[in-house]
Amino acid sequence: MFLLVLGGMISIAAFNPIIGPLSRNLGLSDVQSGSLVSIAGLCWLLGGYFWEKQTFMNRKMLLASIVIIYVATLIIFARLADYSAHANSSASLFWSFFLLRAIAGFFFGGIPALAQAYIMGWTTEQTRARGMALFGAANGLGFVLGPAMSGGMASLGLTAPMYAASLLLFLLVILFLAAIPKEQEKAIQRQVNALSPNDGRIRLYLWIGLLLSFALNIVQVTIGFYVQDRLGYSAKQATQLIGLGLAISGVMVVLSQIVISKYLKWPYKRIIIIGLTFVALGLVGLLTVIRLAYLDFAVLGIGIGFTLLGYSAGASVAVQNHEQRSVAAFIAALQGGGSCLGPIVGTALYTANSVFPYSFCVLLIGISGFFVLRKRIVTPVKTFQEMNR
Repeated sequence: MFLLVLGGMISIAAFNPIIGPLSRNLGLSDVQSGSLVSIAGLCWLLGGYFWEKQTFMNRKMLLASIVIIYVATLIIFARLADYSAHANSSASLFWSFFLLRAIAGFFFGGIPALAQAYIMGWTTEQTRARGMALFGAANGLGFVLGPAMSGGMASLGLTAPMYAASLLLFLLVILFLAAIPKEQEKAIQRQVNALSPNDGRIRLYLWIGLLLSFALNIVQVTIGFYVQDRLGYSAKQATQLIGLGLAISGVMVVLSQIVISKYLKWPYKRIIIIGLTFVALGLVGLLTVIRLAYLDFAVLGIGIGFTLLGYSAGASVAVQNHEQRSVAAFIAALQGGGSCLGPIVGTALYTANSVFPYSFCVLLIGISGFFVLRKRIVTPVKTFQEMNR
């Protein structure tokens, strides 16, 4: 389940950094490119809600079918983009791209929703928090590693990451079909749970998670434009720089989470504050010293790692075992919400001025950090180290 969710998140996040250079090659406007990401995010939310409730076939075949259809949309989109670039008629195909991304988002939403159902069925009250933390890690890491993969494959073509992501997911679904026996499926008792995202125990954690997803989507969707405009790079050069930079970010995310989980016994409030500070510093670095972009991405990665672990693990251990499923659903929805809001806001701000998207994110982070410092966060009953024993 970790690999399947990780592969799914890599596939949907790999689209973000290539859409800027790709849209300019295809003759699309900045706002149109942002809307292609936003519609996928919106349909992701709708699809997650829809597929989690379906019972018209067994869960194993349902999840496999969803993944295969989602993979098909990726391949069709890439083929259309290749054809449009060569035929120089892609602008007229915008609505075809838009429809494909909507379908992709709707089917993608079923992957984390059904994977979460599997995890809930396989874990006990004693192991559920650990399972949900692993689920959250797959979501978060995929959202960083996907863009890194895009940049690494830029020399092969702007649509190459979509083909690679399709192959990766196809292989993973074959592994899933072979490795998960049908008899392991267990019906999940649906509990009436009144947990609200406005619950005082998790409200601040969820806001920080939404803010992080929002900021990351803005960066991933606009950074291609930004590097091209500020450094005068070609689309391929910009994508290569972004890919290596995001790969560095991904490494720093993993390293920072290892350090926190193994060695630091800090309260979640401190972890979140440090994380937000580093995210803000990374964004300011992109604004002021873009020629040191790799250092900026490293700082940004440290911030992402701290913030991601702080809000996801903090929310998980702040609630009771029977509320874990709701918390995991909220955390998964945060990335869909950020994917819906961030791209369209980011591209609209970038159209007005290239510094506006990052300045706006820094402003939101500063305001949020102030409230984190002022507000008392409910102390979890377990530390992160205890949760992972």
